[in-house]
Amino acid sequence: MGNGVLVTNTIPESDPSEREFGPSGIALSTYRYPTGWFIVAFASDVKPGDVKRLHYFGEELVLFRTASGKVSVLDAYCQHLGANMGVGGTVEDENIVCPWHGWQWRGDGSNALIPYSKIGCKNNVRIRTYPTIQWYGFILVWHERHGRAPYWQPPALPELETGEYYPLHPHSRMLNRVKVHAQMIIENAADPYHVQYVHKAANPANTASFEVAGYHLHATVNAHFGGGRAKTWLTPNGPVDAKIIYDNYSLGLGLVRFPSDLVATIEVTGQTPVDEHYTDYFYTQASVREPGDSGDKPTGRAAKFLALQQEVIKQDFFTWENMKYLEKPNLAPEEAHDYAALRRWAHRFYPGTEPSPSDFGYTAGGEPDPAAAKA
Repeated sequence: MGNGVLVTNTIPESDPSEREFGPSGIALSTYRYPTGWFIVAFASDVKPGDVKRLHYFGEELVLFRTASGKVSVLDAYCQHLGANMGVGGTVEDENIVCPWHGWQWRGDGSNALIPYSKIGCKNNVRIRTYPTIQWYGFILVWHERHGRAPYWQPPALPELETGEYYPLHPHSRMLNRVKVHAQMIIENAADPYHVQYVHKAANPANTASFEVAGYHLHATVNAHFGGGRAKTWLTPNGPVDAKIIYDNYSLGLGLVRFPSDLVATIEVTGQTPVDEHYTDYFYTQASVREPGDSGDKPTGRAAKFLALQQEVIKQDFFTWENMKYLEKPNLAPEEAHDYAALRRWAHRFYPGTEPSPSDFGYTAGGEPDPAAAKA
């Protein structure tokens, strides 16, 4: 025994970790901030004229909403003398105003006004901006190490378009800052076997399908609910074998869908890196409405399922905050392939220190690659 690892005399040639991860394993990127769309705020928290200080991707950022309702995210520091515009900055019409000398900046990062200067503004100065959109009640930014444009757009969510489901906001939303790398959260999609031990499920779950392509990960997990009991509030007609569907879009956005055999539900999650150690975990959930209920606040079984899932989510935090990333984990045959596939897929979202023609999602000229836009 050495370094806390039990050493056996032989390693079988068929060892799944050796086969899937190779002799050196799959390392976590030294650059910690992947490419993709990331949630940075709930849209309803940012009113016209609001300025919000943000800290994501190891950087100070500023979010503001103009008088017309447009949202923008910029590097926080005014390019005059370096004041942080997230601290004391204001909005004037369509511009953010630096609190130190009143310099105004447009949402595209250009200088709009130097209020005391005869030159009016400096056209050769620009602040870095982050492509920003509103999506189902969230504010999202596109993060890419070298500032290249988005090569994909967040998906449509049909469940939220018809009024058949309760709204995602405001009654289901939850935000937790967790000491974990965002990729570790995504790895749950390859790990159905923890549900018995962390979430105290009565029966084991197993992966029915696991696919990665482009910026999209899609997995289906078989799970048994209500085992050993004639009925529960979640399974009033007896035990249910349910298919839970996971969709992840790059490493920033995640969806989980539960079937109508339980309570038809879509969960929307966001994993946004704060710095090299912490991730902001955004969570919302929408379930199908109770019969005859037209209100916004979930009731009945939908309300119970919301409360249950919010507690289930938190049960993972203890492990995440105290774990160590193993480049070459020792895995059982049932799990090795999917874990390795996920980690190889994740690597495409970490570009190197310089743009490269081999970077996923971009042409040799640094433009978005149309082929990469397909989920």
